[in-house]
Order: sequence, then structure tokens, then C-alpha cells
Amino acid sequence: MPHEDDPRISGKIVFYRRIPPGADRVSWDDTGTPTPASQNFRDHQDELSVHMAHETTPDQVLQGHPGFGLVQFTAEQARDILGDKFTICRDPEDPANGHVLICGNITGSLSKKLRKVATWVEGRMPQRGVEPPS
Repeated sequence: MPHEDDPRISGKIVFYRRIPPGADRVSWDDTGTPTPASQNFRDHQDELSVHMAHETTPDQVLQGHPGFGLVQFTAEQARDILGDKFTICRDPEDPANGHVLICGNITGSLSKKLRKVATWVEGRMPQRGVEPPS
């Protein structure tokens, strides 16, 4: 069943997105600063999972995900990059903690644009050298 876009999820609403710590998900520069891979901003089922910051906390989003980092970007940035062909709506199966789905086929070029606007949540960078459980 297709999801219906919720135009109220827009503007300066901040989204959190978990980033796994694995080497295929994060690269580290010479100063130890991590950069998330663009693949973190697309989903094989065309439902990118994010959380609205005003309805949760970084600790809640990261609970049960040791070593993961957390990035943020706004609904406005997502909508500007992705355009009208994408829907943003609450996850009907898991509305807790502001869980939202960005639905649509996020291509490689679009995921790179999302990666460029995403910033690390203060104090929430991934742990280097930690591989997430398979």
C-alpha cells in the first residue's frame, strides 16, 4: 500500500538518521573525522527510515545500536533534494519516537546530495573500528 505524503513534515523539522560504524559505511580522514558513505541515505525497499528530533532523543534513536553514529538534516533539505516524486510520512507500523519514512527510489546521485547536507549530531560520531553485528 503506497504511503501518503504528510506536508506537515516539512521546513525546519530535523531528522536523525543512524549510521553504522562499519568500514563500508563510514570513511575516516587523516585527522580522524568520519564521513558517512552515500549508501547510508538510500534503502533497498525505497523506505528510508529517519526520526524527527523534536519527538525523540539521540539516545533513544541509538538504543540497541552500539557504535553507531547519528547524522541530522532537515525535512526542507530532504524535500528540496528529492522533489515531488517522494513521500515523507510517519511510519504507520512504528510511529514511536517520531519514526518517519522517506519513500521513493533514492538514486546514487540523490543519496550523495543528502550525504553532503547531513551533519553529525554533536557527540554522536560512530566508533572507529567497530563492526556492527551481522
